[in-house]
Amino acid sequence: MESRAINIAVAPAKEHIGQRKRQSEATEEQKPKKAKAEEVTGRMKDSDGNEMFEFGNLRYATVSNFKGKEYVNIREYYVDKNSGKMMPSRKGISLNKAQWANLKDLIPEIDKKL
Repeated sequence: MESRAINIAVAPAKEHIGQRKRQSEATEEQKPKKAKAEEVTGRMKDSDGNEMFEFGNLRYATVSNFKGKEYVNIREYYVDKNSGKMMPSRKGISLNKAQWANLKDLIPEIDKKL
């Protein structure tokens, strides 16, 4: 009877999937978060290069041009959880020049009500 040696290779223990996910989340948290708007000379600009005027927590007014007409956009922003970028929300309004002028004219009356 002939004896033969059998080599058995033992594979390293598999890493638990949840551990890999937690490790990748930890490395993501260490990365600095970037905002979509860039700060230039003390003012922020949106992705289209329009100057952003902050008037509240994540609330901005911008003047933009669309199809040759100027608009005042008053919008609330949020920070995207996945990318860390500041993004415009659906909460907001876009006013043309006439609507903006009407709103400015109404401000003294609104102030009296406050």
